[in-house]
Amino acid sequence: MRKPPFPLPFLADGVSAAQMREAGMKKDDCASRWALGHPDFVRRQTARFCKAGAGAVLAPTLAANRSALASLGLESRVRELNAGVLRLVAEGAGGLPVGARIGPSGIAFSYEEADCFDEIFAVYREQIRILDEAGASFLMIERQTSLADMRAAMLAARSTDLPVFVTMTPDPFSDTDELLPPLITLQAMGADAIGVDNLPVSDAEERLRELFPHAEVPLAARLSALQAASPEAYVEDAALLARAGACVFGAGEGGAPAFTAALAARCPAFPVPEPHEADCRAAASADGVFFLGDDIELSEPVLCSSRLDDDLIELEHGSANVGLVRVESLDDAMLLAEHGPLARLPLAVWADSLPVLEAALRYFQGRLLVDSSSPLEEEVLAALANKYGAIVY
Repeated sequence: MRKPPFPLPFLADGVSAAQMREAGMKKDDCASRWALGHPDFVRRQTARFCKAGAGAVLAPTLAANRSALASLGLESRVRELNAGVLRLVAEGAGGLPVGARIGPSGIAFSYEEADCFDEIFAVYREQIRILDEAGASFLMIERQTSLADMRAAMLAARSTDLPVFVTMTPDPFSDTDELLPPLITLQAMGADAIGVDNLPVSDAEERLRELFPHAEVPLAARLSALQAASPEAYVEDAALLARAGACVFGAGEGGAPAFTAALAARCPAFPVPEPHEADCRAAASADGVFFLGDDIELSEPVLCSSRLDDDLIELEHGSANVGLVRVESLDDAMLLAEHGPLARLPLAVWADSLPVLEAALRYFQGRLLVDSSSPLEEEVLAALANKYGAIVY
């Protein structure tokens, strides 16, 4: 397990939308706009979370990105809302680290038009740069249901030195019903903690136990305080998830100082997982994970053509255990992004052009191998692999 950026167990909480609605915010109002218009409330509630025992406080900047704000006619206020709310929370934080809540982007990703990933990335990059400049201590990317959304946010976050936590809400109608592919992909891209949010506790426990053997970063459990009958029941739920491997905690929705205080009183006694060698040498697509042994055998190169989908499916009938795709142009990279998830083998890519290789790694939603026989310099391959979490072989 990689060394975490904060002592474990780690508890981060802050002013929630539920609290703001109780104080008069309308259901369809923008939380960050309401918070900025009620500075005394935000400072006071933040101070209450600090007094309750939170190890860090969170700013209510969830969905304060250009895309989400545009639906409310607030896209021109991205900087004002994010920087202003973060500074308000910092004023009430008493010196504690202040995290910024990020996501979702509000933009639907399409495998048929994979370069829409750039639009998602741009939305996150703008918001994250503003929050970094305003003094955020870390980023909490949460309520995620799309691997593309999470990858875009991670890439944007890596333009800063901020620690990044990512939590997911499994969705059977999206590409995150299974959480192992995002875990394998995002921890390779540099996420500092990964986990779940707002799930029924029994579902969260099952998901965390599934992830734990493969996690080289701390697991996070952001519980719904709205689903708990009382602060005491909330703490018992958290204790169950700690035994399943979680060591980063907080309220995903409905947070309040009473719940934070109850959790802070018990949290130091929760077990922190012993360092372990994670089983995470794997490739991934949104649909699955492919664990790699020592006996990797690449297929004959598959060219990106109109029949790429059939060629990828046929790979599983050969003797190779990794499919090799030759990517020769930006159009090829788009074809790989669209059809790659159909493969039932892990995929490696070969390219002799830096922009083409970067496009292949950028737009493929998952974790690829990179064929080191490429004429590109070893340092170039290593740098790209590090950026996108790929494996050079």
